[in-house]
Amino acid sequence: MEILGTTLHIVLEIIVSLLTQPFYYIFLLAVLLHYRRQGILERRLFNIRVHIYAGRVLRTVGAGLLVGVLISLLMTGVGIHTQPQLLWGIAGLIVLLSLFRLRLAHLLDALALLSIVYMVLWFIPDTPAAGWLGTMIDAIRQTDWMGLFALAVLLHIAEAVLFRMQAPGLSSPVAIEGKRGKPVGGYTLDAFWPIPVWLLVPAAGGWLLPWQPLHSGEAWSAGVTLAVLPVMIGTSVLTQSDLPQTKARIISKQLWQSSAVLIILAVAAYWWQPLALLGIWIGVIWREYIAYSSRRQEAERTPMYTHSLRGLRILAVIPGSPADELGIQSAETMFKANGVQVHSPQSLHEALRMNPAFCKLEVLNRDGESKFLQRAIYAGEHHQLGMIFVPEDDAVVTREVQRLNAFHLLRKPVVSKGGARSSMILTAGDESVATPSRQAVGDSHRNSKRIQTRNSTSKQAEQTQSEDVTQRIEEKAPVSLTKTVPTSNPDDANRSTAPSDTESESVLPEATKPRSSTEPTAADDGWVGLPKRSRKRGH
Repeated sequence: MEILGTTLHIVLEIIVSLLTQPFYYIFLLAVLLHYRRQGILERRLFNIRVHIYAGRVLRTVGAGLLVGVLISLLMTGVGIHTQPQLLWGIAGLIVLLSLFRLRLAHLLDALALLSIVYMVLWFIPDTPAAGWLGTMIDAIRQTDWMGLFALAVLLHIAEAVLFRMQAPGLSSPVAIEGKRGKPVGGYTLDAFWPIPVWLLVPAAGGWLLPWQPLHSGEAWSAGVTLAVLPVMIGTSVLTQSDLPQTKARIISKQLWQSSAVLIILAVAAYWWQPLALLGIWIGVIWREYIAYSSRRQEAERTPMYTHSLRGLRILAVIPGSPADELGIQSAETMFKANGVQVHSPQSLHEALRMNPAFCKLEVLNRDGESKFLQRAIYAGEHHQLGMIFVPEDDAVVTREVQRLNAFHLLRKPVVSKGGARSSMILTAGDESVATPSRQAVGDSHRNSKRIQTRNSTSKQAEQTQSEDVTQRIEEKAPVSLTKTVPTSNPDDANRSTAPSDTESESVLPEATKPRSSTEPTAADDGWVGLPKRSRKRGH
């Protein structure tokens, strides 16, 4: 009975410590605003919300709580001896880093920033300071780098696991501006998890542990107390050349590779603590390299979510829609609907209207092979069966991917109308008038000048060519040619001056000399103007 009472007391204290931690509420609010903003952006880009953000929030919060419990149990065996004030300071640094980029709101980045403060205090004389500032300075000077680095490594491993398992389901389709200025489709894998970690820290008069942690000291013999450290893990990745599942697997593999190196450094730091500082910075640099290599890879590869000549390329499928029930997936191509080949959403709508109660579809999978699907159509279902196609050339795009920070969560998402030359900006609540930029006006003016110059040059070339042809024709002197047509009638001999007997013509080039209806041909044999009977009598 005493053991049960002690267990209930510990569980109650764990719950109370979490509910009284303000930074955990801040991280919960950030996750809620992030997925809410994601839903608004989907509606602005595709006129429909693909995912319900409330379900995503529950998934991430639930996974974060589970991971936090597991890491807390592991840390009770590893041990950490630090002051609760330092844990509050680390949570504050995570919030500060989120103001620059959400992906920087990570324990490794916060520890790297804390190590800079630690190095600065190393060269400052140990002068006493009063109040909370003095307490914080003393806590930083006595930082347990080995214990904090071990905690960061465990969170890094948890990030690799969660990103592989949940990031594809948390991805969101977007329309971005391609390398040539035209809209292309893609996916953002903005996955973040708030994780509360319960740590046992040394405290005089606290509980006495029945076991000895691996990383312990004399302070543990006096007792321990419970402290909560809320953290954030996750990253922001864009893919336009891979499926979300493939991209998540690549990023997770890179995180696992860095975790293996960090584990080795954490074990070595158990004997020599300065290696923990080195491992923290290696982890930060490695995370930045993963983000950089992902951006470079996407810039070099050909986008997958672009228009297809064979039909309509599918960007995303709404969960629970008819297309989802039929097994249609992203990056596939809608080829025919009810036997009619489709090339635009309008043609698909017209083909589906041919039989409003039933549809037969031919879809090309990612390998180009056809699969035939059929299904009944019910009233109230999506007019495109829940399929979202790649953006058109005049679609709105967003330029805020991979640049999210805490300030973006507090305002409406911004999208741009048109191609790369347009400066129209649309927010989630209004529509502004398109105003061409100065660069667009200048380019248009220069293009018009080029066209005018090209037209004038073409006209001059045609005129010169015509004059040359005329001159070459005139240079050929006319030659008088007299041709006598033989006849058997004596009266015809007096008609020597008649045009039919004697004709003078100028010798012209073969291509320009007109052919008369009485001009002799090879079949006439020199007989012109005589009936065929006369020709026979003459011969």
